[in-house]
Amino acid sequence: MNSKSFFLVYLFIIFLMAPSFAQKDGKTFKVVIDAGHGGGDPGALGSYSKEKDVALAVALRTGKLISDNCPNVKVIYTRKTDMYPELRQRAKIANDNHADLFISFHCNASTDHSAHGVETYVMGLSKAALNQSVARAENSVMLKEADYQKHYNGFDPNSPESAVMFSLYSSAYLNNSIILADKVQRNLVNATKFTDRGVKQAGYWVLWAVSMPSILVEMGFISNPTEEKILNDKKKQDDIAEAIYRGFYAYYEQMVGKSTETPETPKKEDKTDETVVSNDQDSANPSENKTEKDESTTKQPEVRFMVQFMAMPDKISLNDKRFNGIPNVNRYYEGNLWKYTAGNETDLQSAKKIQAELKAKYPDAFIIAFKDEEKIPVSEAVKLVK
Repeated sequence: MNSKSFFLVYLFIIFLMAPSFAQKDGKTFKVVIDAGHGGGDPGALGSYSKEKDVALAVALRTGKLISDNCPNVKVIYTRKTDMYPELRQRAKIANDNHADLFISFHCNASTDHSAHGVETYVMGLSKAALNQSVARAENSVMLKEADYQKHYNGFDPNSPESAVMFSLYSSAYLNNSIILADKVQRNLVNATKFTDRGVKQAGYWVLWAVSMPSILVEMGFISNPTEEKILNDKKKQDDIAEAIYRGFYAYYEQMVGKSTETPETPKKEDKTDETVVSNDQDSANPSENKTEKDESTTKQPEVRFMVQFMAMPDKISLNDKRFNGIPNVNRYYEGNLWKYTAGNETDLQSAKKIQAELKAKYPDAFIIAFKDEEKIPVSEAVKLVK
């Protein structure tokens, strides 16, 4: 590929970037869910399973969680069945829809069957040989496509020289890609207990070609017998999908202006408090934005600080064992999700101490504030306390 071809491709990508550079209020947020491989391309092979099947299963579960719980988000799939969209088609789907986000689902593999862990990639020119080899393995699927040299402007995934093309990559979306990757990676590590291999950069063609923040998730090593078993377990697939969804949701809230330091005050239909029934016979029809608390804490200060550490579509009993050791667990309903909080503090510093303790298990935990039963920005609560 000559320098003229590089320049033309670069201009084309910059042109595509323009329409979707910023998320504007009132516009539907679009996320592309890309299940890697498919059809005649099985991807990496385990002892009894194929990467394409695991990727599709988790991708569909993640997409459903987003659709069910985020009414202002449109989910677009590059595939929903066992078929193979070419790499360029995957990028085209994302670019043609002017998507705001692109998430590609994959499983890792190695000739060393002891290799293990999860890692999340963003686009970049890493000098690490291992990162480059993982990217080459994913990029090499284009070799199976008819006339691939024509469609990919002479790009050869096995040629070190072709990596020069990636040097034209605009960093316009890199920061947001890293923010998303970090949130997804931390939630994945917490959910799977797999080794944290970190957020990395590598030259993935599909990440380079899309004009939006994008990540590629390696959910574990299908070549590792232990991780292959986990990756094919339906319940574990649910956990992995939920972890990726949590990472996405934390990113989405941040991007649409729901800052973790000063959350937007949601609209409320009813400010009546609801007392918790601390068993599994909780009400099935929650009223939005009502805080809930144990009967033992009926007297609340006018302004209080809490640490939100989890958001789930399910209403979980506050006596659930997963909350053991967490102080003063409460919950409230907002945005089609039950949101779980710790602490009930009269000052910000006390809440920050609880946040620091929770971050080991819930890295995306953040502080929120209430005045009476109304959620208010933390900055406003601090002023009221003073």
